[in-house]
Amino acid sequence: MNSGVLENKGSTARDFFMLERNILSHFKLAILLSILSSSLILQARLIPSTGEEEQKVSGIPLGTVEFVTALAAIAGGVWEYYNGYRDLRESRAFLAAVKPHLWIMGMVSAVVFATCVVLLVRDGR
Repeated sequence: MNSGVLENKGSTARDFFMLERNILSHFKLAILLSILSSSLILQARLIPSTGEEEQKVSGIPLGTVEFVTALAAIAGGVWEYYNGYRDLRESRAFLAAVKPHLWIMGMVSAVVFATCVVLLVRDGR
């Protein structure tokens, strides 16, 4: 009688856990971006301003861009998870072709870099 345990042929379990780690990393990135978005909208600072400094850039547009970027990170992670899972079920290579995930995450990286530049210029440092 079979106990329902399947033999692990090849790297099926390792590949599935890789997919899970990747989507959890995307969720973690999205949470960090949404926290950054909230702090920009609320104009929260680690070092309080003295009141003499004038806010040159409103936090609402930049916070909105960060929140949209967080949603894009989730969308990219879900896209990669489902495509990878389908490839795993059909026993196809994972990294065989160019995928939209690379473009989505490239744009997320560009927005994070641009946000760093904007915040450095805004603070005058």
